Amino acid sequence: MSQSPHSTSPTWSASSKRLVILILLLLVSLLLYRVRLLLLPFVMAVVLAYLIDPGVNALSKWLRTPRLLAIALIYLLIMTVLVLIPVRAIPPIVAQVNAFVDNVPRYLQEVGDFLQRLQQPIIIAGFEIPIDDLPLDQIYAGMSSNLLNVIQTLGGRSLGLLGSIASSTISTVGWTVLVLFLSFYLVKDHELMFQAIMALVPKGYKGDVYLLSEQISLTWNAFLRGQLVLCLVMAMIVFVLALLLNLPNPLALALIAGFAEFLPTVGPVLAAIPAALIALFQSESSWVGQFLSPFWFMMLILGVYGIIFQLENYYLIPRIMGHHLRLHPLVVILGAVGGASVAGLLGVLLAAPVLATARLIFLYLYCKLTDQPPFPLLVVRETAVSPPDEEEE
Repeated sequence: MSQSPHSTSPTWSASSKRLVILILLLLVSLLLYRVRLLLLPFVMAVVLAYLIDPGVNALSKWLRTPRLLAIALIYLLIMTVLVLIPVRAIPPIVAQVNAFVDNVPRYLQEVGDFLQRLQQPIIIAGFEIPIDDLPLDQIYAGMSSNLLNVIQTLGGRSLGLLGSIASSTISTVGWTVLVLFLSFYLVKDHELMFQAIMALVPKGYKGDVYLLSEQISLTWNAFLRGQLVLCLVMAMIVFVLALLLNLPNPLALALIAGFAEFLPTVGPVLAAIPAALIALFQSESSWVGQFLSPFWFMMLILGVYGIIFQLENYYLIPRIMGHHLRLHPLVVILGAVGGASVAGLLGVLLAAPVLATARLIFLYLYCKLTDQPPFPLLVVRETAVSPPDEEEE
């Protein structure tokens, strides 16, 4: 009876293992650099798959159908929406965004004229503050020039993107099909992929990898799905209020408010600036603005936005997203700037969850390097729940 041969090769030394790992990392980095054009659609496919997966599970349970059939129904609905939305929704959005971008230079010019009229000495308790000696006009000229370049650049890119979607160019259709194709298989086989990855993890680290992936999943779940709900809710609130107040460009204001939600804390503040400018310089277009001066109408709009954001912070965010991100606003701003330089608009939108994920990984590595428990809260919770062995006996 033949016996299977046993491997007699020697085990690798620690230095050999480190060398092989370094070579593999270099090869993976080279591969990612060569296929960097595919990274953006792959990231979009991962995000889309993560958003679709709960809907697939719910539809499969509700209809009592196989998971594959539920996936097919969801993607059929997505393709139908992609065909219908550009025809009806995008042209008015493009028109309103274009109108706002065209009015930005006039808004900035009028703000500059207003600041020049304010450049008079201020007397407080007998002391004169020479405001007219301050180079406010030069500072404002530089800031307004940079702001105008940013708005026109982002506006031009957004209009170009929306226009390409509306016209359904071959390139746009090709990238859309690729994203849908990748996300389809990610939704279909993500459990098998996770099991395959876990099979490569050393036995002693399987628990750590599972717990770390669970925390990362909670972070992305709170941001992506929760943020999507927040974007839709805030966009609808701003759109309805803009219609009630008869503000110009309500669709553009709603779109800005929705996208601004992807920048926690600072995004809603930035979203109020376009509405304030419109209220200040186009107050006559609103039936409410006809009864108020432009300045007080702008203050009214800022007050309305402030109420909306307080409602969001104290009611919507705790119930929809929880407190999984826990990022300082300065970190979010720096991450958004860095994300914009790397991946454009998608980098800005995903900056917060990427930073939160990097923080989780860094904390895990720090705990392992300093011989601390990497998941102390879980250890404390298990200790509190499980009674000591002596008490059981």
